[in-house]
Amino acid sequence: MDRRAALHLRYLLISLVVAGAHAGCSYIRTTATGGLVEDVSLAALKHDDVDLVLQGMPTYLLLLEGLIEGDRKNAELLRQAAEAYTGYATLIEAAEPQRAAALLTHAREYGMAALVARRPAVAGLVAGPFSEFEDIDRHLHKADLPYVFWAASSWGAWIGANLNSIAALADLPRVIHLMRWVIERDEHFRHGAPHVFLGVYHAALPPVLGGEPERSLFHFERALEITDGQDHMVRIQMARFYARQIFDRELYVELLKQVLSSPADGVAEFTLQNNAAKRLAETMLQNVDVYF
Repeated sequence: MDRRAALHLRYLLISLVVAGAHAGCSYIRTTATGGLVEDVSLAALKHDDVDLVLQGMPTYLLLLEGLIEGDRKNAELLRQAAEAYTGYATLIEAAEPQRAAALLTHAREYGMAALVARRPAVAGLVAGPFSEFEDIDRHLHKADLPYVFWAASSWGAWIGANLNSIAALADLPRVIHLMRWVIERDEHFRHGAPHVFLGVYHAALPPVLGGEPERSLFHFERALEITDGQDHMVRIQMARFYARQIFDRELYVELLKQVLSSPADGVAEFTLQNNAAKRLAETMLQNVDVYF
């Protein structure tokens, strides 16, 4: 997509938000939930220009905000907002950590709102003590997988950006409970993403908080099997968390070199994140002496 086309898309999205504000958003909301928002999201995932997607993401987020403003209990729109905010924050985290942390606050709010909109009965459990939160399983069904996954992912990403907060760390058992619920029902969901999440979790935290390097390795290797090694971000996270946690410089370098030597477009839906992974791999290799 050239610059003129990108600008045209941006103006189109802005026009949709403005038109929706004046026309009650009924037609636009129906169109978006019927496929527009998902189509834009899928197109972004398949794009090979990380900078272009980053430039367009704020407009996309505003579109979602406008649609949600007119339909605050639309579980699907709320879920898509949680996914979009989490994805955008992940892409800019290395360069803008403070901004990413702020965006993840929105992601977490939308993720939980989506789950509650999908299953209103869980509202009280989310805010209650963990002994009550565990009863959330009784209200969830396999069809709720996308909502549970993005509630857990956005919540977990928010915790990761606020590790200096005792209150944030106290939420970890809830997030892990939700992600384990997902993985027990479909470990292949989102191309094995629950395994990547748990791989990071068991590698990043000390044993007292649930960290177990051996379990981390299992989850990362399972994610690589599920994606046939085509998702380069798995190796990035494995290097960042597992290899550094066990102080294995050789593994760290090997994983990053594999990312750089592999094609980014082996699977269309991985193209964007694979190109982002290559950028991260270059930076991480330059800083290898800082970590080891």
